[in-house]
Amino acid sequence: MNRDAFFHHLTVTDPRLFPDGLTAAQRAGLAVKLDVWARWYAADHPILFLAAALGQIYRETGGRMEPVLEAFAPDRATSAERLQKAYDAGRLTWVKTPYWLPDETGRHPVGGGDIQLTHRRNYVGAEEKLRTRFGVRVPLSENYDLILDPVISAHVAFSGMIEGWFRPCKLGDFCTDEGLDYRAARDIVNGDTGHVGDEILRNCQIFEAALRAAGAEEGFGPPEARVDWPAPERSFLRMRIDTLFQRLAGLFRQADSGR
Repeated sequence: MNRDAFFHHLTVTDPRLFPDGLTAAQRAGLAVKLDVWARWYAADHPILFLAAALGQIYRETGGRMEPVLEAFAPDRATSAERLQKAYDAGRLTWVKTPYWLPDETGRHPVGGGDIQLTHRRNYVGAEEKLRTRFGVRVPLSENYDLILDPVISAHVAFSGMIEGWFRPCKLGDFCTDEGLDYRAARDIVNGDTGHVGDEILRNCQIFEAALRAAGAEEGFGPPEARVDWPAPERSFLRMRIDTLFQRLAGLFRQADSGR
């Protein structure tokens, strides 16, 4: 696969997704995803699956192409505050019960990652499924922010769409004789196809064309950079520090609410 041709297609041949070109962060985010796909997925799955994932990720990250927190907040508490304000203003009419409130662990299970994971059950589920699929322990149930690691997040996005982690459907369910129904496959991530299906279709078609222009179908090639799982000791230390601060923040909030 010719990476330069891939990026040229996205910025010159058909720049609808990136009309101002790619920032360093966008390019780096895409590069990690291509490397993760090359190392773990390319040999077993068609480029249509990668195009579908990239098209959804574009929507889920607001075009940033790197893991983000919901409402593009710098931390989970801020994300929860922004969501609550939007909810109070009547802008989140589809939300029946605010999911951003602190859960039983004191953490805010707001959306995070390349494909936005919400609710504790989805963080727990992703941890369990990564262990089953790859034999690694990624303690997402103890530190939700591990979903912001670009390698972990790419795996959750790719494996989640291929195996159907998010909703009761998977990419294979949308394969037809003509290819992959990108529009309908939005249902893998969210049930809002009626609102954003055409956008998802456009995104995926552009990424598919870029992959084909780069020769990805003939041979994806090896990763261009290391994309190992994060070192456990670093992840666990970060987890402990984050957990401590989350608990302290929860205690302060409780104290304030009791005044």
